[in-house]
Amino acid sequence: MKDSAPPGTARTLSPLRLFAYALPAVPIAALGQPFYMFAPTFYAKEVGIGAGLIGLILLIVRVLDAASDLVAGRLSDQTRGRFGRRKPWVLLASPLAAWSAFMIMTPPDGAGAAYFAFWTLMVSISWAAITLPLNAWGAELSPDYRERIVVTAWREIATVLGVIGAVGLVAIVSNGGALREALAILGLFAAVTTPLACGICVLLVPDPPLATEPVASLGEGLKDCAANEPFRRLVVAYIINGIANGLPATLFLYFVSERLGRPDLQGALLGTYFLAGLVSAPFWAWLGGKFGKDRVWCWAMVWACLVFALALGVTGPEAWVLFLIVCIGSGLALGADIVLPAAMQADVVDLDELKTGQAPRTGLYFALWSVATKLALAVAAGAAFGILGLVGFNTQGGEQTDLALNSLVALYCAIPIGLKIIAITLMRGFPIDAAEQARIRAEIANNRRNESV
Repeated sequence: MKDSAPPGTARTLSPLRLFAYALPAVPIAALGQPFYMFAPTFYAKEVGIGAGLIGLILLIVRVLDAASDLVAGRLSDQTRGRFGRRKPWVLLASPLAAWSAFMIMTPPDGAGAAYFAFWTLMVSISWAAITLPLNAWGAELSPDYRERIVVTAWREIATVLGVIGAVGLVAIVSNGGALREALAILGLFAAVTTPLACGICVLLVPDPPLATEPVASLGEGLKDCAANEPFRRLVVAYIINGIANGLPATLFLYFVSERLGRPDLQGALLGTYFLAGLVSAPFWAWLGGKFGKDRVWCWAMVWACLVFALALGVTGPEAWVLFLIVCIGSGLALGADIVLPAAMQADVVDLDELKTGQAPRTGLYFALWSVATKLALAVAAGAAFGILGLVGFNTQGGEQTDLALNSLVALYCAIPIGLKIIAITLMRGFPIDAAEQARIRAEIANNRRNESV
């Protein structure tokens, strides 16, 4: 199974290859958003670690983890040999991810802050060691502006399916109560299926060979990334929007139990949110291909702002229908957030190759993308738990002060609206559309032909 399309030309990927490529995203999804939804709450409520300490640990772990992302991206770009650049990393990292998932989800009696910090770091490193090469691999499967959206959509839809499965499993097993048993089952599932899915991907998906020798050092590569103006705009907007999304994701369970007052609806509302994202992702992918990824992403963020404004009206159990509408509406916006920015990332890598003449540094760019993702999640989780700790929010449940509840509402919906408005402003007039990307790819192909003469 070998692609024969020359560089710079569009190619059509078969459904089997798209399926195999996206498959690892299903089990490793449990180490992404569900981890930040359930693990901090579990370790705070059932293990007994303070909310402020958890927030500090999450922030420190992400800072330490940033260096490993850069190393993984660099090594992925530099790896040579008959097995490809990305395949070895995806395959070899899967056992570590499996082990880490099981350990963080099944803490022994007496586990404390040190246990949570260590295994959170291991989860983060192993997650990066798979997702960085996998995402870079996907960006290189096609040079076409629109087909890149298709590749990203397959992977991210698989991720949402994994998230829905993880959230559904936890909701069914815990039934709004203790999380320990549910997280243990989730950890076992991730431990068993991650190596299997990665193995299938490695067997069935081609890994494009490196066209030229990589020569730039990591430092030079980082300077080139910093000089890439479209990349700077994209990644800053992505971080800001990621914080805006991370705040309500981190606080969802508390908002439903303490503000809405319906903890029995946590599973159903979460499932509705992710199902809306799953259903909407193909629509956003089609819309992005037709009108431009950047423009459509801005439309989706405007829509999200309008939806989150409705959450300000949620004041008690009688508002559950209004909050259901919020879950559906914000879930629809999620489909754009998971598909379009990542597809745009492949386009800014093309610009780097054209301007510098270097071999594609997709791994390095996606390493920085991963750092941005983790930074957004860490800031969101750290700020959420840190601020709630300062205002006296009772993470164990029970009586809450007006200040604590108002702070919860501000963190859940008011602050995210302001952040999304900033991200929209940054993305207006983004310079790489379909025509510009086609021009860039044509110049790259022409330069390669001239070098081969």
